[in-house]
Amino acid sequence: MKKQIPTLKRHPAGRWLSLLFGLLFTITASAQEVKVTVNVDRQPLEKVLSLLEQQTGYRFFYSNDHVSGKAPVTIKVSKEALSAVLKQILPERNLTYKVVKQQIILSNVKSAASEAKITVRGRVTDSAGEPLIGVSVTSGTAGVTTDIDGNYSIQVPAGATLLYSYVGCVSVHKKASDDNPLDIVMVENAELLDDVVVIGYGTMDKKELTSAISHVSEKDFLSISSSDPASLIKGKVPGVSIVNTGAADPNVTSSIQIRGVNSRQAGLGPLIVIDGVPGGSLQNVNPQDIASFDVLKDGAASAIYGTRGTNGVILVTTKKGSKDGKVHTSYALTLSWDKMKKELDMMSADDFRKVRLAWGDTGGGDLGGNYDWLDGVSRTGFSHKHTMSLSGGNERTSYRVSVDYRDAHGIDLRSKREEYGSRASITHTTKGGLFTFTVNLAPRVISSDNSDWSVFKLALETNPTTPLMDPTNPSMYYNFVGQAASTNPVETQKLVKSHTDMRLLDWDATARLNLLPLLSKKISSPIILNTQLTFADRQYSYDRSGFTPSNTTIAVNSGHSGQASRSNDVERMYQLEWLTNFAARFGKNNIKAMVGYSYAYWHNSGFNAGKGW
Repeated sequence: MKKQIPTLKRHPAGRWLSLLFGLLFTITASAQEVKVTVNVDRQPLEKVLSLLEQQTGYRFFYSNDHVSGKAPVTIKVSKEALSAVLKQILPERNLTYKVVKQQIILSNVKSAASEAKITVRGRVTDSAGEPLIGVSVTSGTAGVTTDIDGNYSIQVPAGATLLYSYVGCVSVHKKASDDNPLDIVMVENAELLDDVVVIGYGTMDKKELTSAISHVSEKDFLSISSSDPASLIKGKVPGVSIVNTGAADPNVTSSIQIRGVNSRQAGLGPLIVIDGVPGGSLQNVNPQDIASFDVLKDGAASAIYGTRGTNGVILVTTKKGSKDGKVHTSYALTLSWDKMKKELDMMSADDFRKVRLAWGDTGGGDLGGNYDWLDGVSRTGFSHKHTMSLSGGNERTSYRVSVDYRDAHGIDLRSKREEYGSRASITHTTKGGLFTFTVNLAPRVISSDNSDWSVFKLALETNPTTPLMDPTNPSMYYNFVGQAASTNPVETQKLVKSHTDMRLLDWDATARLNLLPLLSKKISSPIILNTQLTFADRQYSYDRSGFTPSNTTIAVNSGHSGQASRSNDVERMYQLEWLTNFAARFGKNNIKAMVGYSYAYWHNSGFNAGKGW
């Protein structure tokens, strides 16, 4: 709403001024006492002012400049003084107010003191003292997120209110102060304590946890275009570092570290457990098929997996069939483009001749060409991904099947990844609930052309007067002998091949027997007693090949008539597990116990051969 600010007439008599000042004081005091209740989340300032008008006898007067472009308002108060509410929402939007009778007039803050900004620094941790990564710290239009150590730094007006928000935790409001550091401890939202968390070989309510376990459900996942499932929870779990140093390369996956570096020589990655089967690969999981992640971070939580859980454990639960008696279908399409960020403004051939050669810095001399080498080795990456799913079932039998296809090209000329896969699961429970059978199947085929990141360094080192092709032999690329750049980067991407074919297959079957009906049919207390047998099979094969033809300058300079290599690696794992679970509730007390046996057999084989190296 836009209301024109009225013009107050001036009266020469001093008694009228005294009366006006007295009236202003009286009305101001009244505004201090009026109580309001407001609960809004990211609503326009104009709407919030309208809500305050409806609860009070006051009317707000302001121009469009006072409300347009202002940060959305988030505030929750109950029976709070109107003046206190205005002091919360107006200063951080560079506004102040004045009460005139039943009118509240807004104006921009003009004093230099109130406009001065301060830098607020601090650290955000959870109740256990662990740093929280990716906490949103905002005030008005300003906003930052905490780094891997939970630290943050933000510039805001003095007296502004800072909002700290994080998935699964209660939001915190703090008044900005230059009395640094401003450290914040965030606590879990009690409403989420009934969430079911997957632990080693079982589940329990979140409120029953005593060890460091983080649960991230589908509703809290990040929206990503990548096929890397780890990116879904990047910055969502405290103490977990997820880094992808080559996000524009479709063949690069994230590096995951839990609790920092634990070894100088052994692998640093956590153990991946997919639907209860340890040792899986996230490359064989479509992000669209994931229902939740559970991260076991401390030794107590991951001890059940033995030494395999030294670097932590990530439990992945995939989506299952519905039980509402209906058939559900879905289709998801993802398109994404990748472009080089902060592309360097390279010296052109003309600049090189006018500046470096004119100064006597030959830099390889004038080779007669004019080529933008950084532009020549890069492009705009593009990928498209398609996922279709079918699910349904009832209380006794449920199923879900999904298929996906992805084709992606990186920002360099050579990197490419084409993959297609599927995931199917079916669960059937016999009449009476005595037996439950579950089968999961996940095949995937990946074909990739591998990038060579050194071409970007070579492009930066190349003399810009170097021609792309050899003027004396146009069918050959220009030979870089004698240059700072050792090889022609465009030739490396166009003619040199580096290819990998991957075939991944995960499948498992579980048979569960409910022992309670066999022991007694009269037990009515909430007791669970079952035993299950699981067999899992994992088959991964990697076929790698490389080829450098004889007509490349690389082969000519090395004295070889071409180079070729081939390698093949096959990994096979069989796993058999027997588990018995017992759970009972007596009043407010819960008892859970598990006993089991696990047997795993690994078999690795491979070969490699090369010619011309």
